[in-house]
Amino acid sequence: MKLVDTHTHIFVKDFDDDLEQVLARAKRTGVDFMLLPNIDVESVEAVKKACLKNPDLKPMWGLHPCHVDAQWEENLGKIRPLFNAVPAVAVGEIGLDFYWSKEFASEQILALEAQLHWAVEMKIPVSLHTREATAETISLVKKYVPEGLSGVFHCFSGTEAEAREIIDLGMFLGIGGAITYPKNPVRDFIANLPPESLVLETDAPYLPPVPYRGKRNEPSWLLEVVHALSELIRLSPADIAEITTRNAKSVFNL
Repeated sequence: MKLVDTHTHIFVKDFDDDLEQVLARAKRTGVDFMLLPNIDVESVEAVKKACLKNPDLKPMWGLHPCHVDAQWEENLGKIRPLFNAVPAVAVGEIGLDFYWSKEFASEQILALEAQLHWAVEMKIPVSLHTREATAETISLVKKYVPEGLSGVFHCFSGTEAEAREIIDLGMFLGIGGAITYPKNPVRDFIANLPPESLVLETDAPYLPPVPYRGKRNEPSWLLEVVHALSELIRLSPADIAEITTRNAKSVFNL
């Protein structure tokens, strides 16, 4: 069984003491590639160090919406050259987050549009973060799909209607540990969606799956997501792995 963790933050300090062991466990469970989304200017070196040392780790470069502030243009100016220095599989993690604060909502929109333009210009996909802003993000993405934009709505948590709208745009839904949570509404309609539009992720160290809630998440636990989807969609774990891995390799050109 071969898997791709399309969104994992194993470059953060939570993994400083045992990253090699984490990677070894991931390998043993069949996780071939792990994609690392940058967050801000400060996280660049950690992402770069992890990816240069481990060829199975692939970077994305971007400015996370929660780190968009009055200096967003200056920060984007520091991130843009990274694509030439260390080639990336995507522009990410980018998007809109109106959950924590709307203080810089207009700047978030401007920063997202700038980075969507990067993706179109460089012909690489995006990894999109949306929280309390899925509809707004879809609206912006729609403008760039005719220009060739592709990518993933990471950690999808929207409605079935929003899921179908995203799929109709040719985009993918990132499914992680939250799908194992009994009260997650996405569980109610995931079987109605084509598995050809799903990719797997952990978002480690966040959102650990059942039965590991409360612990630090890691890529090897992607297997729990596979088994949860297998039960919900009524496909074998092997089929879930094969389809989602094929999807991930296609959208991220792995």
